[in-house]
Amino acid sequence: MDWAMVAAMTTGPIKAFLDSDACGQAIVLIQLGMSVASWAVMAGRVLNLRDLRQRSARFVDDFIRAEDPLALYYGRYAFQDTPMENIYSKTCARLAELIPERQRVLLRTDPDTPLRLDAARMELVESTCAHRTDEETVHLGHGMTALAVITSSAPLLGLFGTVWGVMLAFQAMANSGSANIAELAPGISSALLTTVVGLVVAIPSTIFYNTLQAKIEAYTVQMEGFAEELMGKLTLHYRSKAEG
Repeated sequence: MDWAMVAAMTTGPIKAFLDSDACGQAIVLIQLGMSVASWAVMAGRVLNLRDLRQRSARFVDDFIRAEDPLALYYGRYAFQDTPMENIYSKTCARLAELIPERQRVLLRTDPDTPLRLDAARMELVESTCAHRTDEETVHLGHGMTALAVITSSAPLLGLFGTVWGVMLAFQAMANSGSANIAELAPGISSALLTTVVGLVVAIPSTIFYNTLQAKIEAYTVQMEGFAEELMGKLTLHYRSKAEG
């Protein structure tokens, strides 16, 4: 294919791309790949957070309605892979491990079986709950680092491409010995293309990154609040029985 002929028949960004050298074209292709990756991350995180909020809301309602904080854990509840359910199941599993085997068997058949958990055991349960909450907080940020890298690096690649293209354009002008704007314009146009593409990639990525980060922080607050409520109910329910 005669790229010179194609370039002569096209206008706008396509012509600027075809007029670019190999370095400029490579930068544009990299930026386009980054754009595809950023949109994939953004779409995935939006759908995932929406699904997590809906499923977590149902679980929290079931947890609040349960009189015994361990009722869902021992009641064959259909747990799903959501942060709050993971915190609950891991915390309850840790508490169950600290119960003597004889009482553990009774608890499976009779949720009202009194437990005897001292302060040291409850601190271990609380540590498990806090650790799992931290892990789920990290998991919530999955993909956000890549999105942040794309947001910050796409314009910088564009700036590099522009400086590179302008340098080549001025070199070509110096070699020709004339300052003909008709000869200089294609090179400048090709140079500016990388900045344009970089901004096209960075602007939506920045908007979605800030929006998603705010949603993640809001969900994290809800998750931490649930962890505190879980530990409060476990401590009140079982320590009060032990003390009574």
